[in-house]
Amino acid sequence: MAEEDQTQGLKKEAMKQLRHARKQTIQAATARMKEQQKAIKAIKAELQQGERTVPELAAATGLPPDSVLWYIMALKKYGEILEGPEAGSYYRYRLSQPAAAETETGSAD
Repeated sequence: MAEEDQTQGLKKEAMKQLRHARKQTIQAATARMKEQQKAIKAIKAELQQGERTVPELAAATGLPPDSVLWYIMALKKYGEILEGPEAGSYYRYRLSQPAAAETETGSAD
């Protein structure tokens, strides 16, 4: 039993040291995730008002166009955003209707 308690104590101490060593990395990753969620929320809020191009979304959200494009492509990949018709040199994007319908259906159950 004493040997088992000692092993547990060593494991706890090792975890404590690991958490302390990685504290800054974890905080930085958490901050990045919060920024990403904020950006996605802003993009989706704009798209709720209607179709937009990447430059229009960038202007409305204050995000750089390359970041907006990155988020749009990620949201498109997961079916949250659909590509619409071309508007000049750009495509217009809109929120996916089936995703909204699933949310409504899911909340009714």
